[in-house]
Amino acid sequence: MKQIRQHVSPEEEKMIKKLKSSSIYYALFLSIVIALVLGSMVLFSGMNRQFASRLEMEELLMDNAVSGIEYAQANYAELPNRQPVDMRLFGEGIDSVRIEKKQWGAFTILKSTALHGETAYTKIALTGQVNQVNEPTLYVSDQGRPIALCGDVRIEGRAMLPEAGLKRAYIEGKNYTGDKMIYGTLSKSDRNLPPVDDVFLGQVMAFEGEIKPWDKLEDSIRISFGDEGVHYISDGYTLLENVVVEGQVIIESRDSIFVGASARLNDVILKSPVVYFQKGFTGTVQVFASRKIVLEDQVLLKYPSVLGLIEEEFPKEKNAEITLGAQSQVIGSVFLFSRAENFRLPVQLNAGKESEIDGLVYCKGKTQLEGTVNGHLYTEKFYLKTKASTYENHLLDAKVLDQLPADFIYVSLLKSTNQLTRLEWLN
Repeated sequence: MKQIRQHVSPEEEKMIKKLKSSSIYYALFLSIVIALVLGSMVLFSGMNRQFASRLEMEELLMDNAVSGIEYAQANYAELPNRQPVDMRLFGEGIDSVRIEKKQWGAFTILKSTALHGETAYTKIALTGQVNQVNEPTLYVSDQGRPIALCGDVRIEGRAMLPEAGLKRAYIEGKNYTGDKMIYGTLSKSDRNLPPVDDVFLGQVMAFEGEIKPWDKLEDSIRISFGDEGVHYISDGYTLLENVVVEGQVIIESRDSIFVGASARLNDVILKSPVVYFQKGFTGTVQVFASRKIVLEDQVLLKYPSVLGLIEEEFPKEKNAEITLGAQSQVIGSVFLFSRAENFRLPVQLNAGKESEIDGLVYCKGKTQLEGTVNGHLYTEKFYLKTKASTYENHLLDAKVLDQLPADFIYVSLLKSTNQLTRLEWLN
């Protein structure tokens, strides 16, 4: 059978050839697009794996840095001061950290840097001591005299008092109004207060940092705790008003410091023979003086603030003292100590009416308490000065409470076997 050939015109033959060539171009274009999509998917998958690996490494470094802080908290006594220590957390592998310990006033700063190749991650923690088990709420040295209670006095928790104990008294037209003499337990104290840790006293005054003259050329000073600190020194009277100072900054005056209510201070250290806070000031500071610290009425020093009076010279005319005005509050630690005691002019703490100290109070002298101590109060004796007279070992409308949270952090003033505990992360 003969094959019948279909007649195709020249124009139709050209069209057929054109369609065939177009199909090849479309196929090539589609192949390129598919190749680009597949290549992008492969590239994206690789980048995703690399990103995930990087995130995993960053998380590992963060965990290692925190583990380094925890190690330093438990072994801080063995770590040298301001000397970085390199160590492996878990033996072999990439878990290497560099740990550094340094004092920041009455607290300890721990810095942990986790390392892997050229990658590093750092955590910095401010640390102190947690409450010791069975630590007394009130400790008064036994000097052979009882403690007289007048008005609305309340003593909670575990009290260690003179063997003569407590008694009721009547002064300023007020009798003791409580149902009990103490709302807790009572045991005998020793003649002397528990000793202050000498290592602590040595470290608390060992200020370091780049030394600069204080001339208040700047209205704002912020120094990270990851950098080297700055130690400003002034030979004369120093006025802090309308200024913001935050971070690793020490301001020292060899004369006196006046802190106005307009100043904003956060985590800084003030050092001077005399430091004075104006009414209404609010901030977080560590203050170290040798003669006097005064808080006017309604001053608030937020947690974790410190007031430290360390008398350096034998007093001849006046008592070295810390005074809290009415409705002032300190959340942290307050201590008064003398390196050259004069038993006729002991250091003294004056806590005014409606004032409050939440934390640890240690007075190696006499205390006039007209407000509240919530935490722990150590003092050699009480005194009360009224318009009519001065009374020894008398409390009038004062309160010593046991209502602090269990995780409240103190300075390492008294010798302790407890490990350091993180108070806050620093920047």
